[in-house]
Amino acid sequence: MDENARARRRRTERGPRSKNGCGTCLLKKVKCDEHRPRCHRCGRLQLECEWPTQPPSLSSRRRGLGPIKNREDAWAPPIILPKSVSRNSLNDLPQAGEISGDTVEPPASLGTAEDRYRESVHINPDDLPSPDPTESADAGPVLLASGIGVNHAPSLGSSDTQAVLFHRTVFAPLKSTRKAASSAHCLFLGLALQNAMTLHFLLAVSHNELAIHLGFYKQPPQESWNHLQHGSRIFLQALNPLAQLDHVGTMLSFLYMYMFWMRRNPFNLQKLRELSASVLTYVKSYNLDELCAGSSSLAPDALLLSRILTYLYDRDGFCGFFGCGGSFASYVSENLEKRHRIWQLSRSIFTWSDEQTIALRMPGIQGPPKSYILKVYFELIAIHHDINCYSQAPEVQALEAKRKIKRSLAQIQEQHKFLRYLITSCRRERSSPPLMALVTVTFFHAIQIYFYRSRDAHFGQLPVTNEFQYILCELIAAAYYTVATGPVQLLERFQWSLLIAGIETYDPIHLKWILETISDPVLSNLLSLVKENQKFHSVSMEELRYIIDAVSHEDLGSKLEIPVI
Repeated sequence: MDENARARRRRTERGPRSKNGCGTCLLKKVKCDEHRPRCHRCGRLQLECEWPTQPPSLSSRRRGLGPIKNREDAWAPPIILPKSVSRNSLNDLPQAGEISGDTVEPPASLGTAEDRYRESVHINPDDLPSPDPTESADAGPVLLASGIGVNHAPSLGSSDTQAVLFHRTVFAPLKSTRKAASSAHCLFLGLALQNAMTLHFLLAVSHNELAIHLGFYKQPPQESWNHLQHGSRIFLQALNPLAQLDHVGTMLSFLYMYMFWMRRNPFNLQKLRELSASVLTYVKSYNLDELCAGSSSLAPDALLLSRILTYLYDRDGFCGFFGCGGSFASYVSENLEKRHRIWQLSRSIFTWSDEQTIALRMPGIQGPPKSYILKVYFELIAIHHDINCYSQAPEVQALEAKRKIKRSLAQIQEQHKFLRYLITSCRRERSSPPLMALVTVTFFHAIQIYFYRSRDAHFGQLPVTNEFQYILCELIAAAYYTVATGPVQLLERFQWSLLIAGIETYDPIHLKWILETISDPVLSNLLSLVKENQKFHSVSMEELRYIIDAVSHEDLGSKLEIPVI
């Protein structure tokens, strides 16, 4: 061996290498002498010597101006107060449907629908005739936004154009797992822009949702109450027997009423009961269910009505959990074949927009996955309503209802294997299924827990079986995967599943995550109230509905009336 190599001095380590060198040396993981502006290695090798930008100082990164130690002791962020609204200033507000001149410019995506909106919404409510007293007596009390509803509601300051823009670009995409342009709510928006009555109710919903989106949960803004008032005046005129029938506009108005009252915190149970009864009366009066179920042709009105009826069935059945509504959903569920035909007809609207036709890599799924998953989801909605009825049924009917629900759950698990194995597949393969599949699985596990607790057992009651504990773990795991996959703020059934998981779990980490994740103000408030009661004892389904009923009397909109047909 060479004497020079043998005598070579062994390498000595002088501590960890500096990480403050130039970016070129750090990238190659070699030493840098940190000579600026160009280190000797980069100069020797004729390389570009790049130095990372220095981060701002800690004081400049802190909130506020200057170091905290030099800030005045009395410093505090300015308080943001809502606009004060008086009776005299109501006349200065934009009229219903009027567009402010200082609004943002709508994007090109609004297209011709926005142009139709600008041409059709200039409605002066003073030009509308007052409802005839005899008509009011036949149709029921007028939904007038008076007293507490309007005079003491803070104004959000949003214009109607901004509300429509929010509805199209934010609300509709969050309300559906479809592409926004092909979602049902964008389709309904196009219909509402051509109908003054429906447009008022849509704007009431849009202003309210915009307020919730901005963090104002206490009560709907004054803009919502104004549109609710003007829409109800036109609604009463539409109920006149001599008026031209517009079933699509009327049923769509009913749907927007549901969407408005279901976002009130706390729930107003009486209003939702009246709304459910009104929908049922109207549908039975004109045999709209028979019209849709017996329609063999793809008539536009039948297609639209079937889609709206499906949404109303979903909303009304969802209200049954809280002990209100459910009349219309129970009526539809009486004839399973008719319900299935209405569902199939409602799906035919969107068959052209189902782009995904390759089967998912899940056990038991064949054919187009999107339509398949929605079919399973609708079956779960029907089972959910059956459990609502079972939890409130008299003893003589409870046993048969329980057997029916058990058969339905066993059948749906047998036919759709992915409901039980999707989360296991996600863990093993680290796959990312479609958002709607995860929402469906989460809802399925929540339904199982709800059925177990709906009558004989209390929420949070111990001990529980191994099977029940497994379902709860799968529910929380499915919820985690769902939240990580896509937006779920406005998917009511998923938000309800979070409520069930939060009521049932005792794990503080899971509970904290659920409280931070659940975004529906009604369900979030209910979960907090139930957890307070669970500090002393477990809560039965009957007690949970009592809690909802107790807080519903504090509703600021309690003086508003639903048109009862």
